[in-house]
Amino acid sequence: MLASAVTLDLGGMELFADCTKAELQQIGALSTGLRISRDHALIREGTLAREFIVICRGSARVTRESNGGFAQVADLGAGDFLGEMALLNGTRRTATVTATTDLDVLVCSVVEFRSIMEIAPSVARKVRLASRSRTSGMAVAA
Repeated sequence: MLASAVTLDLGGMELFADCTKAELQQIGALSTGLRISRDHALIREGTLAREFIVICRGSARVTRESNGGFAQVADLGAGDFLGEMALLNGTRRTATVTATTDLDVLVCSVVEFRSIMEIAPSVARKVRLASRSRTSGMAVAA
């Protein structure tokens, strides 16, 4: 099985640490907790952006196509999030992210992501800052 539903504690996660209880409730209602199997690709480079994902437990690897092969970009773990760059910039995915262990994740659709960004200014600030940092890091690596 690639995914099954799971209940997650948002308040203990750094991304949501500055949220009010009301914001956490709204975020919880706008997102889905899932358990993802090891070796499953969460995001594939070049595809359309359809979700924002927060890793709650487990690890994943970020890779990009490079000279006919794949280059490792980063390893992600609990508290890390992904998928925001393409959602914020209206572009296709710039990397592939694959579970290296079983994962518990929080998943939001495009519409849910946009709602969360409006509902929780602290989350929006952290997501935009990370996206800018990642985008500038990609420009330096190119």
